[in-house]
Amino acid sequence: MPPASKSRRFRGRTVVWVVSILALFAVVYVGVVSLYAAGDSLESISASGCAEDAPKDAVVLSFSPQSMDAAGDRLNAIYSVLDFGPVPQDEAGFLKDPLTVIVFPNDGSRSFTVAAGQVPSSQPLRLITDGYIEQWPFDSHSVDVRFLAAQTVNGVLTPIKTVVCGSAHVPGWTFASETVSGSDDLIVNGEALPALRITATRSSATVAFGMVILALMIVMPVLSLTVAILAFRGRRKVEATLMSWMAAVLFATIPLRTFLPGAPPIGSWVDFVVVLWVLAALVTALVIYVIAWVRWTPPAPQALPGPPAPPPT
Repeated sequence: MPPASKSRRFRGRTVVWVVSILALFAVVYVGVVSLYAAGDSLESISASGCAEDAPKDAVVLSFSPQSMDAAGDRLNAIYSVLDFGPVPQDEAGFLKDPLTVIVFPNDGSRSFTVAAGQVPSSQPLRLITDGYIEQWPFDSHSVDVRFLAAQTVNGVLTPIKTVVCGSAHVPGWTFASETVSGSDDLIVNGEALPALRITATRSSATVAFGMVILALMIVMPVLSLTVAILAFRGRRKVEATLMSWMAAVLFATIPLRTFLPGAPPIGSWVDFVVVLWVLAALVTALVIYVIAWVRWTPPAPQALPGPPAPPPT
């Protein structure tokens, strides 16, 4: 085959590879940005019976997640009383008698009392969730939380129908809610109080971001092994400076690992499935390249003996 034909074929293959890589990059870029834009919205958090108009026969509570501590399995949120509903009020809209709101489970105070004539303020919550961060980025954390408004009438604490409404906007997380049956640890009028199950999962943009980082980590040992094997087989010239490049790539793996969104702890599945083998492949590539350097690099020239030193005077 003439050299000109080989050159044209090589150029054609190069153009195809470059176009394919650029197209793949464009698709990944558009996909990640689209997922981020789709997840940047408010999500409703509500129990059954919550509507746009506050019900008149129930105390309406506002509940809003603020942040998710996946490592500590804690959901930080705030809640407040939006409407007193059937609770007796004066002409100004203030309570005539104190109102108590009970929240269970909470890593802190589980009751809050609105005094008579007082404007209710927002109260912090640190709900105890159940999840496994080691399954990052496919981990989910859920909690069954129960809200109960009650008022003391004739010395007896009387429960009042309670409705929970709210919204959630926590970067990197999506929330879902549903009403589930309660357990026997909180009985109201002889029946278990229903719970609001809140489930937090990683957003699609966070998962896509993490997958891109892991894919980049996998590309690094592939490139290093390619260079090392070609040099070992003598198909490419051995350059000693490439060993410093391989060492730099090896030490760049740990910063990439810590850059994963959500900071999965050491020992997560990504470490056993990806990170450990990326490090092993990079070290293997460096060893192969050192062997190739010893194999193909000529030894240093021996220094010629110099003239004898003059005798001392």
